[in-house]
Amino acid sequence: MNIDLNAYKTFYLVAKYKSFTKAAQELYISQPAVTQTIKKLEEQLNIKLFNRSSNGTITLTAAGEVVYYYAEKIFNLAIANKTVVEQARDASFEVINIGVPTHIGSFYLVKYLKMFNEKYPNVKFNIINKKSDEMITMLKKRELDVVIDTNMDDFRDDLISTIKILDLDSCFVCSEKYKDIADKKKIELNELMKYPLILPGETTSNRKMIDYKFKEKGIVLKPLIEANSSSISRQLIIEGVGIGWMIKEFVQEDIDNHNLYELNVDFDQVLTPVSIAYNKKFNHDIIKEFIKIFKQNND
Repeated sequence: MNIDLNAYKTFYLVAKYKSFTKAAQELYISQPAVTQTIKKLEEQLNIKLFNRSSNGTITLTAAGEVVYYYAEKIFNLAIANKTVVEQARDASFEVINIGVPTHIGSFYLVKYLKMFNEKYPNVKFNIINKKSDEMITMLKKRELDVVIDTNMDDFRDDLISTIKILDLDSCFVCSEKYKDIADKKKIELNELMKYPLILPGETTSNRKMIDYKFKEKGIVLKPLIEANSSSISRQLIIEGVGIGWMIKEFVQEDIDNHNLYELNVDFDQVLTPVSIAYNKKFNHDIIKEFIKIFKQNND
């Protein structure tokens, strides 16, 4: 069966706008021509694509929904391909799509973006905050150029390479409300369990590491609050809602200014490795330069 892409484009636009008129306007053809194209496509596929009500409203049939799903993918891919070609023609226009969780990006990424921008002022950035597994999937699909995240140094994949760039220290902190415990020279883990705890979400790498440390001592953490946003956790701790586990660099200024107090908890230091990941097959020169900025300033 010959596939008429123009017919599918016409169908896609009619379904998108729910209007034969708007589709005709975008295609610069007459409305009867659009109607005739849809009719021929329905005959070719031997299915009904649209339901038409007496007041002129159109909706997709169940079969039409399936056809629209694939038509949308085709034309989104065509649009993406056009963008890639346009960027290739104009070497001065580049976009780096960066995936980074908020607890790293908010304090760590900014200074490196500034450094890179000073060297390559024409390069634009698109920053995405999602779950780690979602960002890796996007990286494989080339929807992201790099991912900066924790605990990826042992990551193994045929498509993805990773480079460790630094280790982040974490600590328990509290507000003035719990300063009595912060003043102690050493805090036993069981004693800490008496206080309300504010921890990262249980699926985050930082939380998994602290859970592991406590389980080694036979303790299962039962936090009062779990939050994937470091900014929200920080504010809750400052307000005295509980004692929180935070990446130290994120709250170092608060510690220095005595807005927060670091607790000397009796267990080994917990370091969280941060790595930058990229797609092996689509590692553009500008991406190599971006990665170099991180490597040069963390060696």
